[in-house]
Amino acid sequence: MNSIQAHSDDLGFDGEGIHLMASIKYWALLDEASKSVSFSRLRKHFMNDQSKDRERQAYGNRKYEWIQQWYELAAKLLGLGPVLPEDQLKSKVCESKFTELKKSAICVELATFSSYYLTSENKEGENLSFNDDDRKLYLNYCAGIMDESPATLWLAWKEFNNCIEKIVKANSGQNYTWAFVGVGVAALAVFALPIAGVIGGVMGLSGAAASSAGLALLGGGSLAAGGLGMTGGYIILVAGGAIISYGTGSMQHQQKLREISKEDLLINCGKLFAAAKVFDLYGEQTADICKQALRLQTDLEADADNAFLGGNKEIGQAMEAKSQVMRSFRRLLRGDLH
Repeated sequence: MNSIQAHSDDLGFDGEGIHLMASIKYWALLDEASKSVSFSRLRKHFMNDQSKDRERQAYGNRKYEWIQQWYELAAKLLGLGPVLPEDQLKSKVCESKFTELKKSAICVELATFSSYYLTSENKEGENLSFNDDDRKLYLNYCAGIMDESPATLWLAWKEFNNCIEKIVKANSGQNYTWAFVGVGVAALAVFALPIAGVIGGVMGLSGAAASSAGLALLGGGSLAAGGLGMTGGYIILVAGGAIISYGTGSMQHQQKLREISKEDLLINCGKLFAAAKVFDLYGEQTADICKQALRLQTDLEADADNAFLGGNKEIGQAMEAKSQVMRSFRRLLRGDLH
């Protein structure tokens, strides 16, 4: 088994592993919600203790409602079952006997998750923040479950954003309509697009569409794929595994990856970059990652050629935009994008 295939297995999780990751996110969000506040540092000086407590409780309750709906929808779409009990999380991580690579992949998924973003469809998400203070609360909880440093998870989030922002900057123009605003905002913007319509259309989803929507709710960038040597044939690839598995995956996997949106592809790149930079997930194999990214880029360019030659300009532009994402990602990996 070659090195990239080995890493594909380490970045692949079955339903039990996805259930564990979703449950960790659930309890980490509840912990964050119980401690976060809606009022600013300035306004709190004009509030008495009773007012602060009332507003804190009301705000926490609204976050709680969002978290409940988020998990119920993701579990429904992916068939995960009820959330795992909080007091079993650490023991479940130990019992799973994850490799160090798998633990690192889980940390990347936990660190790059963003919440309270379904504002257009989910009224509970309106005016709920997930700022740096909230994220640190969330990451502290996740780090405790994974026996990892909170600073490491925070760095993974920063590098994830760093990758996305540099690629967005490099590809802003006539056919690249991302809005770049500042640190963290680019990532949140690309998260919103894969999520759009999930809440409103959830009752009519089934099969692959349901799986895609469920994975989007869990953080985006993940891909259900087959033919990677895992029991049952189908696994969920996380932390950018969909990209590094491109050359070794099935034709179905390759086709699915080429068909995802440029935003979802960008999230994949961000997670893979964070894994490589923070956890040294691939050691000296950066050239191998570039090779897989180049293969995907080349196939996307071929898809663009076929679309343009067939008279379908819209699809051609979409494929070209995705090929440029991969081009910029390779430049970033090799130190040629600043």
